[in-house]
Amino acid sequence: MCRRLSWAPVTEIPEHLLKRSKAARAQAEGGTPPAEGAAATPGTTPATAASAAPAVPTPAATPAEPVGPPPAKPDIPVVAAAKSRKKIPFWAFATLSTLPLWAFMYVRALTPTTEKIPGPLGDGAEIYSGCSSCHGSNGEGGVGYQFSQGEVLKTFPHIEDQLRWVYSGSDAYAVAGVQIYGDPKRPGGAHITKAKGVMPAQQGQLTDAEILAVVCHERFTLGGADQVGANQKEFDDWCSVDSPAWTALEDGSATFENIDTKVPGAIKVGTAPAPGSSAS
Repeated sequence: MCRRLSWAPVTEIPEHLLKRSKAARAQAEGGTPPAEGAAATPGTTPATAASAAPAVPTPAATPAEPVGPPPAKPDIPVVAAAKSRKKIPFWAFATLSTLPLWAFMYVRALTPTTEKIPGPLGDGAEIYSGCSSCHGSNGEGGVGYQFSQGEVLKTFPHIEDQLRWVYSGSDAYAVAGVQIYGDPKRPGGAHITKAKGVMPAQQGQLTDAEILAVVCHERFTLGGADQVGANQKEFDDWCSVDSPAWTALEDGSATFENIDTKVPGAIKVGTAPAPGSSAS
């Protein structure tokens, strides 16, 4: 038995409504709606339509300017002047460092050098610096008696008496009761023990050779004794570089106790106070 099919009438949708519906769907899905009047391509998906559209590049962000330190404050005038002043070049420091040495050498070159006199006169000049405070730097006298202008030769016409006096000192003479230690007939009067100042004993302070040296300096350098005239024999026997008295005392082969045995015709010196002798 056959069933009879009934057919419902189909309503046809207008074309313009389909286009509008597709355009709204494409816009909702991010695609580009088809142009007015363009036929829709069957099977084209919204994704394909979207990928076909050209991409618009996004402008790059401008990097931010780096923030630097604040500008330095200008120098004060004193500092600015110091910085602008010309500096000494480094190579000049080596030259400047040698200036003290050159100055020392220059002063030494201008300083007169005194050549030391050999023998007892040279040694005596150095030792006499300890006597100058009493007798004057040039033997002009002061607290002690004068040596210059022949005064020492008037007091001690014989060197042996002066050696004994310097060795023992005024206190020993006073204790021994010896008042006149030099020439008793001295012009102007004899010098008396402790009449002017005190003569300190040099025994234990100076050697016998050093006492001879300072006495030679007082007689021949300060006192004006003549090395080649009236006092030549004394100089040759006692105060020259190769004199027998100086040589014996210097090498220790003699002392004041027996030095007279080394010098022909000498007066005994000894180490004990004794009265002085006259010139004649």
